[in-house]
Amino acid sequence: MTLGLTRHRPGELPAEVTRFVGRQRELTELSGLLRSARLVTVIGPGGVGKTRIAQRVAMQLASEFGDGACLAELSGLRDPELLPDTVATCLGLPGSESRPQLDLVIDHLRDGSTLLILDTCEHLIDACAMLAEILLRTTGITVLATSRQPLAVPGEHTCSIPPLPVPA
Repeated sequence: MTLGLTRHRPGELPAEVTRFVGRQRELTELSGLLRSARLVTVIGPGGVGKTRIAQRVAMQLASEFGDGACLAELSGLRDPELLPDTVATCLGLPGSESRPQLDLVIDHLRDGSTLLILDTCEHLIDACAMLAEILLRTTGITVLATSRQPLAVPGEHTCSIPPLPVPA
């Protein structure tokens, strides 16, 4: 069983339900990084809008990825061993008792061009880092992570999101 997952079909991201304010510099920086790097982690303190910025950029760039974008929301996931199952479910892959879910994820993503968003990685940092590294080595996908800290994976680029300034 996977927890903390809102299922979205590849290429579909959740609709924004509130107005997006500012952050043009961060949106531009993140877009540029995703066009040149295969692993980008949006980092910053809790509540600064890392998820919103990542989803906004993913919506803008989804058409540049042949297989679209897939969002794996990890905030409710507590067992790091279920991370591959959560990503498999996010990708719409059927469960398999004969093969590890990680193998199914790799096979599914191997020849594709997907933007995989791993959202809220800080409580699963080691598992997310391991998964990102495996996927980068075995597939052609791009990984966009959100976390309070970097994943510390070779080739990772970070985009720091500071709190919005308080009006004087």
